Amino acid sequence: MKTIITMAIALMTSVISVANDQLKLKELASFKEHRPTAVAVSEEGRVFTNLPYSSYSPDSHSVSVFEILADGRQIPYPNTSWNEKSNTVFNHYLNIQSLVIDAQNDLWVLDTGSPKRNGVVKGGARLIQIDLTTNNVLQTVVITDQVLSNKSYLNDVRVDKKQTFAYITDSVDGGIIVVNLSTGAQKRVLQNELIASNDIQKTLVIESITLDNAANFYATDGIAYDPEEEVIYYQYRPFAGSSALMKVDVKVLNDFSLSRNEIKEQVTFVGNTVISDGITFRDGFIYLTDLERNAISRYNVEGKALETVITSSYISWPDSIAFDVEGNIYFTTAQFHRLPGLNNGVDLQKGDFKIYKTTNSKEREKTEFKLKFAPHIGLTSLEDGMFINHAGQDPIAQIQFIASQGFKGIEDNFMKIRPVEQQIAIAQELEKQGMQLGSFVHNTTTWQDFTLVSEPSEVREIILKEIRETVEVAKRVNGKYLTLLSGKSHPTLERQYQKVNFIENLRVIAKEAEKAGIILGLEAINGTEFPGTFITKVTDAYEIVKAVNSPSIKLTFDMYHVQIENGNVINNFDKTFDEIAYIHMADNPGRSEPGTGEMNFVNILKHIYKSGYKGFIDMEHVSTIPGKEGELNILSIYENLNNRL
Repeated sequence: MKTIITMAIALMTSVISVANDQLKLKELASFKEHRPTAVAVSEEGRVFTNLPYSSYSPDSHSVSVFEILADGRQIPYPNTSWNEKSNTVFNHYLNIQSLVIDAQNDLWVLDTGSPKRNGVVKGGARLIQIDLTTNNVLQTVVITDQVLSNKSYLNDVRVDKKQTFAYITDSVDGGIIVVNLSTGAQKRVLQNELIASNDIQKTLVIESITLDNAANFYATDGIAYDPEEEVIYYQYRPFAGSSALMKVDVKVLNDFSLSRNEIKEQVTFVGNTVISDGITFRDGFIYLTDLERNAISRYNVEGKALETVITSSYISWPDSIAFDVEGNIYFTTAQFHRLPGLNNGVDLQKGDFKIYKTTNSKEREKTEFKLKFAPHIGLTSLEDGMFINHAGQDPIAQIQFIASQGFKGIEDNFMKIRPVEQQIAIAQELEKQGMQLGSFVHNTTTWQDFTLVSEPSEVREIILKEIRETVEVAKRVNGKYLTLLSGKSHPTLERQYQKVNFIENLRVIAKEAEKAGIILGLEAINGTEFPGTFITKVTDAYEIVKAVNSPSIKLTFDMYHVQIENGNVINNFDKTFDEIAYIHMADNPGRSEPGTGEMNFVNILKHIYKSGYKGFIDMEHVSTIPGKEGELNILSIYENLNNRL
């Protein structure tokens, strides 16, 4: 029988405080017909969600698991094939209810095996492990008939830090299913076990909807795992109005020799918290989706204090919780209390179903840049990407971070010398993010010698080999723009002879580039830092480009070098505008971020913007401030410059 203890609930509510009134919500995804029930975030910030094919799902249901990209696009994961409806369980999802990322950064997808909740298909209830590095399925663990009934509905899952055991809740049959991932052994424990005599129950009321018809059975829904203490926390009977939080050591659950009663005796009642559908553990707190308060709340395990983290009218039946590495909270809103089955056949859906992320009110929003600024993932080496302190050394993670900040492209001086598999992966990630490759260096082998100013007959084979290699890389990475450096002056030839040779050699390059549809931008680099360089002034580069007279040989306008060698950046931009393929920018002195030197980038960029220039502006500079602080400073600088255009 349900017990309504109004006074006890009022006392519990009185101790709830707001943990952080600076948090706000950022919408990541929206679904008109289908309810997302889980969200998971990888170490690199990749976001995943699932849409169950359940009894409440319309026939339009097609995709079960999505990756949500930084630009909001939703991509079937790990591919379209796994998401196709099929009569076979082999390599196809049936009804995905939950997913989670473990300590090894693998994604685990929980398939109920019960399409439309019409009964568990033989072999269909599964745990599917996916390697996020390769996006390949590593293994499929079938949940056996010995621990399932035909009406079972697997709800949530956690995997221990060693990938040795998995713990699954069942929202119909109740209890916890323990799976030994090493041996395949499985058992169901704590089914229909009333643990806490002081469990508070009440009639569940959400947004003035009273759920008199909510289930009153020993179901288990939310489950959390503390990897340090190796403890499992869980809730049972939430739809019956229970707020009880329980815990049990994993060593107890993992011991297949213990009897049902021996396991029950090791379970501890933690306390009455909030009525929740999803819970997770982080840094000493149990975070709970707080159904009645349209909130995310948390329970301090040690201090036994309950507080509201964030509350909003937008938080309508939050179903599951995840965190990114910076502590931002991600959660789904599923509006289950508005289902027709709980409201006398009337569908009370209000707006779309959402996935939200909490952000600090002072956190920088994604910028819609008016110019095509392109941060680099390698300026002077493969390891000095512009945002490595936020994203790490992995170029894929760097691209994802760059996309999340609103940039539409990247520059990579070292693309040509990266391993082929990495080139392919970068190209795929850029396409996935809706981004482009700004530029990369063509002549990585000859830019420091005098090949290009030498007698054409002597160096023709070298030049052809280099441009053909570049063409292959450009095809591989969907790159159109290349940086072309003049190299050094010849030690014995007169400059005018060198110029003639240079033009003839560029025409050889141009023929190959024209066939491939790529454009090489000749860049003048200053002779102070690069003594002996043949082309140091943009005026000389412009003259050469005009002489070559090819649609594939254009100009790289590097503001830093122009300022040093020519000065008068705006005037030289105007004079060379008709041949500019793309732009590099950095302040002088020091090739540092804008605003640290003598150049007025507000005026320069305003002029470029008004000129109608549509190409890339590669951010070819370092930061004067180390670490994440310096990277945030760069973002702030470009946001401010953008606002001044």
